[in-house]
Amino acid sequence: MSSGAKSCIRCGGRLARDNTGEQCGPCERGRERRPRLEPSQWRTEAMRQALLTKEIGTVLRAWRRHPAHGGRPVPQVELAGSLGITQGQLSRIESGRHRVRDLDKLNWYARTLGIPAELLWFELDESDPAPPVSHLTLDNGVLVAAAAPVSADLLVECFSAVLEQYVRTDRVAGAQRLIPIITQQMRYVEQLDDTGGGSARTGLPLLRARFAEFLGWLYQDAGDLATASEWTGRAATLAGECGDERLRSYTLVRQSNIAVESGNPAIAIELARAALRDSAELPRVRTLALLQLAHGHALRREGNESDRAIGQAWEATADTAAGDGDLTGYCTPEFIRMETANSWVHLGKPEAAVETLLKALPLWQIEDRRDLGRGLALLAVAQARTGQADQALEAARHALAIASETHSSRTLRQLHRLPEELTGAGGADQARELRTILHRTLRVQH
Repeated sequence: MSSGAKSCIRCGGRLARDNTGEQCGPCERGRERRPRLEPSQWRTEAMRQALLTKEIGTVLRAWRRHPAHGGRPVPQVELAGSLGITQGQLSRIESGRHRVRDLDKLNWYARTLGIPAELLWFELDESDPAPPVSHLTLDNGVLVAAAAPVSADLLVECFSAVLEQYVRTDRVAGAQRLIPIITQQMRYVEQLDDTGGGSARTGLPLLRARFAEFLGWLYQDAGDLATASEWTGRAATLAGECGDERLRSYTLVRQSNIAVESGNPAIAIELARAALRDSAELPRVRTLALLQLAHGHALRREGNESDRAIGQAWEATADTAAGDGDLTGYCTPEFIRMETANSWVHLGKPEAAVETLLKALPLWQIEDRRDLGRGLALLAVAQARTGQADQALEAARHALAIASETHSSRTLRQLHRLPEELTGAGGADQARELRTILHRTLRVQH
């Protein structure tokens, strides 16, 4: 019987066939040495800027990319092994999805890397460093774990990982099936925050804000804009209470997006401008805010202002020096082109919209299937307005195939208005066929 492939006990990676130990090579090497820089190397401009953020994740990422390591970044798995955590944990810390506030952990990371005490934003413990592990005791010769409560940091890390997976699921499968699940998760997180921490240092209030923002999005994609607005507003309030400007700016973008879909361009423009004031160091949030600004002007038929905002959005997204974490991972060039085309449809420029979408849609990633459906529906509308009835019907068929799986109300709204667009453009036969397909497909679903 095969014993199966072995995994590293530290990072979880698969061990080489000839490795008879319990750890992979990088973790073993990391365990044997502590990665250190000379004191002067901590005082470079890049390291100084990283330390000024007061975020250990930013410092760890900057350390891995330090020129002293030979011009190539130190692999995450190697640094993770030195710190006594998994590669996945380090990835979440570096991206900002898990913020380390526990002083024992901060002390351990600082001492392991050899960060000079005078550069730190917290007081370095004078005792010898020891990795933060669960306490163990001996009971009649048997090693047993001490019965200590689960830390808030561990709960935040676990729920953050769960939320990340649900965000990915939504982008592939749509929102409708996730709403009951995330609502239940949200109640549990609220209960933990109300009874288990209270302090922003635990990370629970920010986690609560993230779940609220995601729940707002799910309701928006399901077509319940009133509930979407309620949850997104709650997320904005929680983000403000936590002092998290990144999430606060992003929730303003989300509120602007809801205003666009509700047909309130003035409110959308006001919220987008507020997001822009707070997102100077967040290029993707800034890009999304500019796209919402463009939509608001497009709804008011202000073509020059809309096109100017679109141009600024492309300029903003070209600045990739600073990442915005997992909140804005969907803001790809293809997404920006789709949003640009959406504004052009509102402005009565369907030819430009068709040209842009035909370039963008073939490059769409499989993990963004729900938005691909929306892009295809938008293409169908634009093609109908340019007199391409047969092409519009074909695009609508593909969009409906995706919408029947994801149940995205944004896509279905586009498709339901398409027969009228086709009829008005001389495609009465295609309009009748599309109505039949829509009725048959949606009736089967119900």
